[in-house]
Formats: sequence, structure tokens, C-alpha cells
Amino acid sequence: MTSVSSRPVVRLTSPGDIVAAVPSLCGFLPAESLVVLSLRGPRRRLGLTVRVDLPPPEPPAHRPPGPVLELLDALAERLRADGATASALIVFSAHPRPGLVQAYLEAAAACGTTVDEALHVDDGRWTSYTCTGPCCPPDGSPVTGPPELLAAEAALDGRSVLGSRSDLVAALAAPEGRLAALSTARLEAAGASWLAERQAAGTGAARRAAVQRATVLLDRVEHGEAPSDDAAAGLAVALHDVAVRDEVATWVLDRSDALLSLAEQAARRTAPPADAPVCTLLAWVAYARGDGARANVALDRALSTDPEYSLAVLLRRALDSGVTPREVRRTLASTRRAIRSGRPRR
Repeated sequence: MTSVSSRPVVRLTSPGDIVAAVPSLCGFLPAESLVVLSLRGPRRRLGLTVRVDLPPPEPPAHRPPGPVLELLDALAERLRADGATASALIVFSAHPRPGLVQAYLEAAAACGTTVDEALHVDDGRWTSYTCTGPCCPPDGSPVTGPPELLAAEAALDGRSVLGSRSDLVAALAAPEGRLAALSTARLEAAGASWLAERQAAGTGAARRAAVQRATVLLDRVEHGEAPSDDAAAGLAVALHDVAVRDEVATWVLDRSDALLSLAEQAARRTAPPADAPVCTLLAWVAYARGDGARANVALDRALSTDPEYSLAVLLRRALDSGVTPREVRRTLASTRRAIRSGRPRR
């Protein structure tokens, strides 16, 4: 995944390394999924990681139907737009998918890219669709744990690989029951306090104070301290102000790990219908980091609360059209320059 961290580069030197890294890249263990990795330049730098649900299995000799072929063409085109010169394809399924793999090889070739690896993972073992050498035995090889450096980075971030996408959805879900009632009460109190602050000090001063409070929260999260429930509610309310939300989002450019953690913790404590801005912030941060799985889940939640929340709609269109994390970070850098120069932002 594209990263804004300055940590050492993780090197994937074998098909087994690639298979072992995919759950960390996706944030969960894929099942009945097609995962494609964008590889850039002569050094095969890892770019986008794209995961899609597999269609129902076809007989091995059959070519996939038209809609599946269109999906594969779109995947290959998305990787080309990401700057890929090659890709790696991994099928997670209980069923062999030779027809689908061959169709993707053709789609990639039509986009001018090669496929360095085409692998199948089932029941804890991986095999290759294209390699018959001793490195890829026909009876398969056991899937190992992720490369040590990748595992260490995940531990440092406080991230764990979840068992499925549904587990990721649950990990980012809104509070329910009594917790939702408590969250609503805190949000109402924070909203009243925010309104009073704006009336007393003026909008500009209130925004600056909200950004300063968010900075303090970020500092604390960076040192392993979780925000209080009241502080999380205050942040969620302040993010309804577009100027506050946009300035906080620019922190992903240099404090990405802490900001992701802060946004996740605030989102988990914010009940609907107040959660669209904080979930959209979480999606924006995840997107800029190249974490499409988190971005999609957070956007689903934001849009379920407010289908017309403009930034969430814009980010959904960007994800669906293959806008790269690099472009998202460029947009955030432009936003930061506008904030610092005092120019109005569009």
C-alpha cells in the first residue's frame, strides 16, 4: 500500500511473501476474493492494493461472463492509472479460477502491464497459476506469517489483521444500545458548548480553539493515550465545521499514524446522525494512506447516515474511479497551502 510513513521499506522477495503480506495490506483475511497488487517501476514498488468479491465459480474450462470481464478490464485499467508496470494477482477461494486468471492476464496485457505472479490461496496453502518451477510446487506451499518488518509496523500502529471484512465493519461500527444513548447525550452537550463558543468568541476564534484541542488530542494519541469520551464528542461536533475538518485532515501528511488512530477512536464513539463528518475524515485519512478497505467501510457508514454529505460523495466517486492515494495527498497538500495563506478553499 502507498504509505506516507518514513519507516523502512518492506521487501517481498517471493510468492510466499506476497501471499503472507496480503492480509496486512487489506486489514483482514480475504475470503472468496480477488486481490491485485500494483507494482511500479523497475524495482516493483508496491502501489495500490485492490480487493473485490469473486463471482460465483464457473466450470474450469469456461471463460468468465461479460460483467466479470468488464470488472477485470476495470481492475487492469485502475492499476495502469496508478502507474503500474506490473501486477501480482492473488485468488483467495475454495475453487480454482483458471478462466478468471487467464482473462485478467489478457486484460493486463491490453493495458501494457505484465503479471509477475498469479497465485491461488486455499485452506492455508498457496499455489501458482503460472509458475511450474521448484519455487512453486504443484501441491502447494503453506501460508506463513507476514514479513517481520510488516508485522512490526502493524504492532507499532496498534493494528491487527481481522478475520474478515465483516470484522473490519464491526471494528468501525457506531455505538449501540446504552453506549449509543450515552454518546448522543455527550454529542448534544458538545454541540451546545460549540454553539455557545461561536456566539461568544466568533466563528474564527472558535475554529482555532477547536483545531488546538484536536492538536492536543493528536499529541496524546501519539503517546498512547486514548481520548476521553467527552473529548471525542467535542471533536466529532467540531468536524461538522468544514474548515476544522479540512485542516485536521491535512495532518495525514506528516502525522498519519496518530491521525488514523484518533479518527477511528472518535468514529467508534460517535452515534448517528452526528457521525458523517468524523467517518468521512476517517475515510479521507485511510484513503490518503492507501488503505482502501478502511476508506470504503468508513464511507459506507458516513453515507448511510447522510447520503448527500458532499465530501463523502466526492470520496466515493474518487475511490470508484481509481483516483490514487498520491492524488489525494496532493489535494490535501494544496488544502494545507490554502489554509496557511488564508485563501478561501473551494
